[in-house]
Amino acid sequence: MTIMARLFAAASLAVAGLSAPLAAQDYEPGRLVVAVDQTDLATIATALGHTIRETGKGDEAFVAAETRDGIVYLLLGTACDVNGVPKCQGVMIQARFDLPERTTPETLAKTNEAQAAITVTADFKEKALVFTRYHVLDNGVTMANVVANVNVLLGVVEDAYPMAAGEE
Repeated sequence: MTIMARLFAAASLAVAGLSAPLAAQDYEPGRLVVAVDQTDLATIATALGHTIRETGKGDEAFVAAETRDGIVYLLLGTACDVNGVPKCQGVMIQARFDLPERTTPETLAKTNEAQAAITVTADFKEKALVFTRYHVLDNGVTMANVVANVNVLLGVVEDAYPMAAGEE
């Protein structure tokens, strides 16, 4: 079984056959953003050609999307509506998987040392392996930059998963 097939099989947030409707705006790579909302997060996922699987309710800035390779990831708006700035001034980018049996604190430490671009954690009680990249939007970044940060997480997951899973 390929790594991508294992990642797809392990994705604990996959919602089979469900695609939540959400109107994403046109992707403008050069648009400067200092804060994002749910529509912006959907625009980021669709700009990457990914399928939106779930969205937040009401004012929640949250999108679960799936890559063509079957990795389900989350875009979560953070630091929302604070310090007089409307919308969310940060984006938490996460991919979550069922916890492999051979994941240990040692495999997590080894993975975090080898992959400085992301943080890998495990919830041993809830049996989840979590890959995270946090992106601060303070003073503005382009939409292309946010998209690039999503790609960083997704690109690193393929290499980091076997190490975190204790397969190396």
